[in-house]
Amino acid sequence: MKRRARDIEIFSLSSIDLFAAAMGAFALLTIVLMPFYQKEIQERTPENAIADLARAAQESAVETEERKKALAKKRDAGAANVSDIKSEEDKLLARLRAAEAALLEKQAKARAAAAVPIPEPPEPIPDPKPAPTPVEKLVSFRFLGMKTKKDDIVVALDMNKCMGGHEESVNRSVERIIQSLQDNHALQIVGFQQTDSGPRVRTWPSSGLRNINSTSRPEAISFSKGLTRQFGGSASMLDAFKKMINGPGQAIFLVSDGLPNPSANNGMRPNSLAREITRMNAGRKEIHTVVVGNYFDYRGTVEFMETLAGSNNGQFMALASGRTGVCD
Repeated sequence: MKRRARDIEIFSLSSIDLFAAAMGAFALLTIVLMPFYQKEIQERTPENAIADLARAAQESAVETEERKKALAKKRDAGAANVSDIKSEEDKLLARLRAAEAALLEKQAKARAAAAVPIPEPPEPIPDPKPAPTPVEKLVSFRFLGMKTKKDDIVVALDMNKCMGGHEESVNRSVERIIQSLQDNHALQIVGFQQTDSGPRVRTWPSSGLRNINSTSRPEAISFSKGLTRQFGGSASMLDAFKKMINGPGQAIFLVSDGLPNPSANNGMRPNSLAREITRMNAGRKEIHTVVVGNYFDYRGTVEFMETLAGSNNGQFMALASGRTGVCD
């Protein structure tokens, strides 16, 4: 019997060995990477997506809550500001009412004081020592409690016949006004009256203002005393104030008995005359009033002079006379 030869394929065994080694390497790699595949699969599951959405919703809710808290703080701060503004408004209103009440009280006291003769203050005793130079001049002019910061002054003297008998008080009042002026002041004196031929006005100087100095001061006093020797007629205040308001000067000091005759003032009674002068002035000049004579015998004198001053940023002063006037 013939023995058959067996052929062994060497390359076939090598291939099988290679394939087995490759399969083993692949199996090892698969086993090593298996956890990562499972993680990716787990991350892509619907349950994980829902969890992500829930987490995002929770974060949004927290953020929304924080925004609500911030808005609430802003709203509270706004409410506090409104409350503060309301409180300040109430305080200002209270102060305004208190100031108004104080003003009314002062006016009532002034009216009550006007009903009683006010004695003239005694002449000031001269100080032997020179007065120190003020650091800052707050008020440029003072006269018996009246004051103004204006430098250009007009003294208006009522020359109606009822001023007769009060010449001494008038001269003393006008002289004190002139003596109170300082070197920085300029002055004009206006005397006015209604005569048979119509309104008449006398002025010093003849035009404009005159600076106050050692020469002009006595001239002004002399001129004013000359006016008191010519009392007569009525008080043409409307005509005089038209000229003074349109003329020089920043502050007008009216010296009068406070009894304007309607026939000399376009038929206007005292209250209407005060309103008309205030309308013409329109706040351009201060108007101060000094009533002289036995003013306490006539209620209208105080009312007219006080109303005229109060309506034109001025002050009111009453000086009693110890003598009886020609109209008393």
